[in-house]
Amino acid sequence: TALAAEVSSATEVQVSGVYQEEISPDVVYINLGTLTEADTVGAAQSKNAEISSHVQQQLERIGIKTEHIKTSQYTVTPLYKNDDSRHNYVIKGYQVTNSITVTTTPDKAGEAIDIALAAGCNQVNHLQFGKKDDDAVKNAALAQAVRNGLNKANAIASALNKRVVRIKTITESGISVQNPDSSNQMYRMKALAEAAPPTPISAGLLKLNATVHLVVELD
Repeated sequence: TALAAEVSSATEVQVSGVYQEEISPDVVYINLGTLTEADTVGAAQSKNAEISSHVQQQLERIGIKTEHIKTSQYTVTPLYKNDDSRHNYVIKGYQVTNSITVTTTPDKAGEAIDIALAAGCNQVNHLQFGKKDDDAVKNAALAQAVRNGLNKANAIASALNKRVVRIKTITESGISVQNPDSSNQMYRMKALAEAAPPTPISAGLLKLNATVHLVVELD
């Protein structure tokens, strides 16, 4: 859209510049969890630590570096049962959940999930695809959005037999890299268990959007 208003001998024009592109992701963040239960906190923690350590060792065995396996959440939750004789709830045990985020390449996502499940992990919470050099991708998109806005301004100037003589302001209105719809869904244990290894993971394409607003003068 464009809006023109005559100001003395110059014409001020406001234009929006947009850029959209679909790009292939080159990194994936996999959130995995290990849930254990026991009568005591210590027992639940011990079981969890043993499994979680084995999961990490197996992930490292396929080439995922230690620094790319990060704890994202650790919780201890009491489990209750209804004591009918007292008409209240009493603690029957404890549940420990250790969630980790694994950073790898999209083509290795299925293998990483299979390895983790085989090692004792029992939760696959979500996947998020992205670009390693996120800033460079966004900056390039902003530059394209500015060019788009200037092209619009030049088209308006040409139609009025004028030319763009000054750019008064440029405002970034938003830039985002959106994940494919499938990237945020929960991956059910049953479906993963039934899938023939390697677990098929399709990354899809990331949607890159950038918008800027320009105010220019024509003369």
